[in-house]
Amino acid sequence: MTTPFPLLHLPRLALILVFQHMGQRYSMHEILAFCHLSKRARSVAKCLKLISPKYFVLNQHASSMEIILYFMRHPTVRLCYRKEKDSVTLKSEATATAWTNIGFTVVEWTKRMFDVSNCEKFETVMLHKPPEFDDFFLIFSEHRRRIGKLILYPVSTDSFTKQVVETLLPITSNISFYISKDSFKDPKELRKILSQEIDSMEIHVRGSPFSLNLSDLITSNAVKLFLRGLTLTQKELNEFFKMWKENKCNPRLEYLTVLLYEEVFEDAILSGLDAVKVLNGSPSRCSNIGFDKIAGFDIKRIDGKIGTIQLGLNFVYFYVWS
Repeated sequence: MTTPFPLLHLPRLALILVFQHMGQRYSMHEILAFCHLSKRARSVAKCLKLISPKYFVLNQHASSMEIILYFMRHPTVRLCYRKEKDSVTLKSEATATAWTNIGFTVVEWTKRMFDVSNCEKFETVMLHKPPEFDDFFLIFSEHRRRIGKLILYPVSTDSFTKQVVETLLPITSNISFYISKDSFKDPKELRKILSQEIDSMEIHVRGSPFSLNLSDLITSNAVKLFLRGLTLTQKELNEFFKMWKENKCNPRLEYLTVLLYEEVFEDAILSGLDAVKVLNGSPSRCSNIGFDKIAGFDIKRIDGKIGTIQLGLNFVYFYVWS
């Protein structure tokens, strides 16, 4: 992108001095706007780390893309790319700047902003609808940048979900799905997701319950698993815990939360588990999710690991603590 500003034709050392002065006198909004002018401006800003947000968040809609930069000592900055106008709008507090006919794709724009931000990963990526940008997934596939948390809202196409599974899950640490009962018409796609070795997975179902059974649950491979709005039965949970005791499913599991549509019955969950009831405040247990002061039932795996099952009106908590 060419620029009519003579300032940007200064030698690099002189330009560095100018940018150092900008870092002291100008807002983050103004520095970002300046970086849109030329490659040299972005290069110097990156070198001086003038734009170093704590979090880099990507919020994707069908025909628009929003980048949100969260700073420790500066106001949050939002940049929105709109396909129909080929435009970018930069917002910070009460200030807004807009460019039209910017001359590069959403992928090129996102890469420029990510590069100049000095971030090592996308803190959060939110996908609301299948993008109308043909090259959207190239943002992630070319450099394999990590994603701290991926949030996927209900989508209407299996092909988009398949692309998410193939491209984004391998570089994601934590994922949250907000799905409907009609999502994942092909059960294999759901099992591909469940089988990923990631730190945390949440599945939230909106509306009617979503079909998930024991066969699906035993394919899970997350350290933390949260399930809400599924057709999983108490009998299936009981069978899952029996398999866990035999070390036949998900040895990585440390935390499991299941919210059910029905009242939880102790006998149905604990049948045949040889569970040992433990009282409130047992000093021997160690949990990072706040359940260590709640009464529960201990079960022991064949390798000596101990897990605690805790029951509520319509929920089941399980955590491994030894």
